[in-house]
Amino acid sequence: MGYQDIVTVAVVNFRPFWGRKDRNLSRIVEYSKKAAAQGTDIILFPELALTGFENEKNVPWEEKMQVREAELIDGPSVTVVSKAAVENQIIIVFGMPELDLMDGRKVYNTAVVCGKDGSVQSYRKIHPANDESEWCNKGDSPLLLETEWGPVGVGVCYDTYSFPELLRYYACKGARLYLNITAMLCEGVLGFDWKSNYYDTLRYAVIANDIFVASSNIAGIDVIQEDFCNAVGNETVKSPMLFAGASVIMGPGTFNKVHVYAGGLENREAGLFISTLDLSGASRMIYGKNPYTGVPDYRPDIYKKLCEDLISSQQEKKGKNYCANCLD
Repeated sequence: MGYQDIVTVAVVNFRPFWGRKDRNLSRIVEYSKKAAAQGTDIILFPELALTGFENEKNVPWEEKMQVREAELIDGPSVTVVSKAAVENQIIIVFGMPELDLMDGRKVYNTAVVCGKDGSVQSYRKIHPANDESEWCNKGDSPLLLETEWGPVGVGVCYDTYSFPELLRYYACKGARLYLNITAMLCEGVLGFDWKSNYYDTLRYAVIANDIFVASSNIAGIDVIQEDFCNAVGNETVKSPMLFAGASVIMGPGTFNKVHVYAGGLENREAGLFISTLDLSGASRMIYGKNPYTGVPDYRPDIYKKLCEDLISSQQEKKGKNYCANCLD
């Protein structure tokens, strides 16, 4: 028997309470229960939903919030979410800072996948963005979930927007659905066009690969003084950024190259967005045989040569830049 085509996916505009795993964990479970009651198969929460996102500047590594709150994959928070996944028969994907079991000096920005059968898998963000590198290490392995709907790819934020190689790998391996957990900023960052960086790159992922994409983002400000809600920030994060929300499920359409099935740019407030998708619409055209040539248009053998050339160039430049025209 082949893979199932019909899957119900939920994405959450989630407002985390910065540094409050208890508050965030309880709402991850509550959202998951509500989504499962509506027939959801997979629910997606944002990057670092468990802890909040903001990095503390001028704070020693070991004192940074994400480092203090990091847990092992088999730690207490994942245990709670895994139990909820089994009890509600729903796949739950959420972000957290992961402490490395083998090296306590390593912390990763991780997407955790809790299965309906009690299984737990994880993906460590390969491309930390900007000052995330002050607290987290780089991951080095993709995560292709094996599900009843076929392979499903997982990525985190910057992985998706600036490094299409990862998503292309998943699609070429058969993924018809890609899950993106993210913390996309919006208004307040000078010169930053968040709609293009976020929405347009997700649209391109659908256009280029003919697959479905689900993206879950933080909504609002995550560093909030709860006893006086009009005050935001703390001693080390004095001006926290505003996150865009706009979680979205999009994919190939019948009448449009890209169709928004749930959520989108007009949906900025915290909440749950659900859609039932027919994955048979994910043609993955460039990975199939072109009827005029008898072979796929996608050519990884050529790309391998190009990448090997870049690696060789980097080694010659002693790791400074891949770009031949970049200033050292």
